[in-house]
Amino acid sequence: MRMLGGSLSRFVHTALDFLLPHMCLLCETETTDGLVCNNCLDYLPVVTSPICHRCGRPIKNGITCRLCKRVSVLDHGRAWMLFIPPSDKLIHHFKYRKKTKLAQLMGRAMATLIRTDHILNRADMIVPVPLFWWKKLHRGYNQAVLLSHVISQETNIREQNTMSRIKNTKTQTRLTERDRRNNVKNAFAVQANGIEDKRILLIDDVLTTGATIQECAHVLKNAGACEVYSCVAAITPG
Repeated sequence: MRMLGGSLSRFVHTALDFLLPHMCLLCETETTDGLVCNNCLDYLPVVTSPICHRCGRPIKNGITCRLCKRVSVLDHGRAWMLFIPPSDKLIHHFKYRKKTKLAQLMGRAMATLIRTDHILNRADMIVPVPLFWWKKLHRGYNQAVLLSHVISQETNIREQNTMSRIKNTKTQTRLTERDRRNNVKNAFAVQANGIEDKRILLIDDVLTTGATIQECAHVLKNAGACEVYSCVAAITPG
């Protein structure tokens, strides 16, 4: 019965794919995979040099962005896209509209960055930025974990859910830079051993002011990590 049910489910999905062609999430033209058409992929705002060596944010001059000059626990970071249109729409679909297949597209792009970065490719383990349990239950998944699964498979760097979110923080969207830092202070804890003297690569979908990533890095270093890096799908401009 289970095999019959699985076969029926696959048949239904195949029939729906035939009857209802996939549409690009950005321009709504027909695509073969239902994610993003090749034309929109070509126009995604990919991050290019020069970048901040701490977080990966584009900069005009110097070696660090204004935010990392103020405070930075991160040792190195990279980002695939700028968090501006149309990539912000992709992130919204991924994060809030259950378009979890986007983890393949974003994760593979991030994995390419990691493999070709002489610092990130030295990481001993990948750690996804955790969600508070209630938010994960409500959303149904942690987008950072989905990205980490793909990145680990593509890079052969082991994934470990080392951290937990112990504080149900407010959404960061409308908070000031200072309020964001205060909001995530003491929000994370290390729940697994084995990170002493290790190089940790934090994974998340978006980096804005960097408050969340920086707090995670702070907690990891206090627990014994020797270096903490980051890689995100999208980052806000400097």
